[in-house]
Amino acid sequence: MEDVQIWLGLNGQRFGPYTLATVQRWHQQGVLDSGSLCWREGMTDWLPLDTFLRENGGAGAFNEPPSFDVPPPGLTPRASVAVAPRDDVPVAPSLHWGWVALLSVLTVGIFAMVWMFVQSVWVKKIDPRSGATTYLIIGVACGLSGGFAGPDSQLYYLLQLVNIVFVLMAYYSMSASVKRFGSERGLPVDIGGVTLFFFTMWYMQGQLTRIAKWQRTGLIEDAPKGIFWAIYAVLIVLAILLVVVAVQLFR
Repeated sequence: MEDVQIWLGLNGQRFGPYTLATVQRWHQQGVLDSGSLCWREGMTDWLPLDTFLRENGGAGAFNEPPSFDVPPPGLTPRASVAVAPRDDVPVAPSLHWGWVALLSVLTVGIFAMVWMFVQSVWVKKIDPRSGATTYLIIGVACGLSGGFAGPDSQLYYLLQLVNIVFVLMAYYSMSASVKRFGSERGLPVDIGGVTLFFFTMWYMQGQLTRIAKWQRTGLIEDAPKGIFWAIYAVLIVLAILLVVVAVQLFR
């Protein structure tokens, strides 16, 4: 029974399949209520979640769950793993964070500068109070001005520091807006402050891609987090190895 593949019937649509453990976890977390409909192979009809979890299902041999012609009566799912809200919010920027990182490197940071504003403009649409775009404008202006001053000038380092501070302010502002957006729709959004500090745009893009998929399909995936720290650890190891090799070569 642990490996059984379960389909969910939410808002007149089928989602899945999921494992029994996943469905039980979502039920315990309150993501799915007792009225959500469930089906697994061998059942003749859909059952409410609480009934399904008590029973093993009826006999029969179906290759896929029955279709819905109209939403079944009594279906009252929460905003959850499978139902995106019907509002006018545009879909979040969905480019995978890995592509964002690669394009940023290939364009020597130009793409990254543009993509920061793509993210902040979307956040402004979900939260008109967001000041992220303004912070980015100030930060980028200071960074470019510092570049014109040249690295031999003390002003260069001051302006670069101001640039970093305002970019971080922008991303923490976006983080607050995105969390509020998720909270209002029953979408769990957990943005780690430390991870955001070190990986800013790429980490935020991982969150936005996840939200975009939820908006299109109603499915919630785990947000990327550990992968960033794994990459960071690999880079540190490579840097140490390069230093060791350099020391050996120039002895």
